[in-house]
Amino acid sequence: MKHHMPTRVVFGRRALYRLKEEIDFLGLDDSRTAVICGSSAVSHGYVKTVSELLSGKTEVFCSVEPDPTIENALKVLDEVRAFSPTLIVAVGGGSPLDVAKAVSVMLTNGGDIRQFIGVPEAFKNPGIPVVAIPTTAGSGSEVTPYAVLTDRKNLKKAPLISRHLFPVLALDDPELTVSVPQTVTANTGVDALTHALESFLSKRATPVSRLYSLESVKLIFRYLPRAFGNPRDISARERVMMGSLLGGMAITDAGAGLVHTLAHVLGVLYGVPHGLANGIFLVPVLEFYGLSVKESLTELSDYLSIPGGAEGFLQALRELLTFLGIPRKASSVGLKGDDFTLFISLVMEKKFLMGSLPRIPTEREVRAILETLV
Repeated sequence: MKHHMPTRVVFGRRALYRLKEEIDFLGLDDSRTAVICGSSAVSHGYVKTVSELLSGKTEVFCSVEPDPTIENALKVLDEVRAFSPTLIVAVGGGSPLDVAKAVSVMLTNGGDIRQFIGVPEAFKNPGIPVVAIPTTAGSGSEVTPYAVLTDRKNLKKAPLISRHLFPVLALDDPELTVSVPQTVTANTGVDALTHALESFLSKRATPVSRLYSLESVKLIFRYLPRAFGNPRDISARERVMMGSLLGGMAITDAGAGLVHTLAHVLGVLYGVPHGLANGIFLVPVLEFYGLSVKESLTELSDYLSIPGGAEGFLQALRELLTFLGIPRKASSVGLKGDDFTLFISLVMEKKFLMGSLPRIPTEREVRAILETLV
């Protein structure tokens, strides 16, 4: 068993305000700090707070797009390179965190970013140190060695993968998630739940990752409905953020699976938000896995005190997704039968993911999953 998680995590309410203290504790150079974010982080005032907490020169780069493309990441890279930062602070959801991590390693390694996508440990040099401040509870990117980017030209959505992509510091402050829209709370929470479930079922799962996964599923099942129904329930948001953090730590060891693969393709073809796409495929994929995951789903049902074993867990999952407003049909977000051939080919291209799946699908089986969703 291997377990590697070099990120220092500070978790809890008002964790944001420990930024300077933690930077100094780690001996980081904040004389020139690039703050990378999307426009929402600026409008909510988080970026202003970050700038006020830092002592050196700060410049804000707020052009990160949702589900960022390679072109978007390169634009931010060019802007940040001209600033020559000694430190990067990423503020926002998974998109700004992923772009910041990509920018970090590209500044110190050079080359064409496309040549690194999907290639494990492609970077020789450590990047500019990254401090991650998530404002959503979902991606877990603050504790993973991944940075997911979309290549619209080649219809691919895949991660950069490297130990150099771990942030040096993560400040997980649930108070920063209170202002996100209800749909974002639902979609990002489902993303975190998918991380927990897929890592738990992965053939790469370890005793450590399974503990992270179990507790992540439990926290999200119990508290995401509360956070969704009452956005100002800070206690619920705190527990969902812990679930997201643990889910990120779990996929670091065990990886994601077929749900994420299908969701990435749905996102590339139709622009569907990642967490929403995960939610659409979650139950159909677990049903496809069938007997190969029955024992694991029964373990989950026991851990969550859900009666009915594996089927009881699946029914509880269906009810949770319905409560969160996740549609049962992918046709509601654009999927149509005419695109099945292209969709399936893009899924089957990701051979490097297949080895960790409980059950490896054929092209015909992927088509069967899609047919249940239109």
